[in-house]
Amino acid sequence: MIKMGKALNVDFFRINGEQVKVSDATILIGVEGQKTLGINCGGCGYVSCAEMAKAVKAGKNKKALYPGPNCVLKISDLGIAVGSAVKTAGIHNVDNRIMFSAGVVALQLGMLKGCSVAYGIPLKASGKNIFWDMKFAEH
Repeated sequence: MIKMGKALNVDFFRINGEQVKVSDATILIGVEGQKTLGINCGGCGYVSCAEMAKAVKAGKNKKALYPGPNCVLKISDLGIAVGSAVKTAGIHNVDNRIMFSAGVVALQLGMLKGCSVAYGIPLKASGKNIFWDMKFAEH
């Protein structure tokens, strides 16, 4: 995460990477967002699931941080799963934070085979929440 932050010139990747390093554990949750459900809702930006599948096959977006298109219903389900995970951690007094950056790096490292979108949730059980004292690099 720290290396990718430097490469992308995005400082919050570095900050998040430092937080993950001192966390007790990190949960990764992803979804196979490029598989269609056959509902033809159009939420992905295509008229039909068949058109979305054709766009996925064409692979024009393979180098994006989150390759698309992705099924909006699957992405919604991912959001529900991530929300449930952080709520459960919070109920048990485990500090946590949803991280786009951790998910991106996990995907780039091939940690979640088949997934096109993922989030990381670092967990820390300590007296002070480490996820809210962020120090950005000077510009």
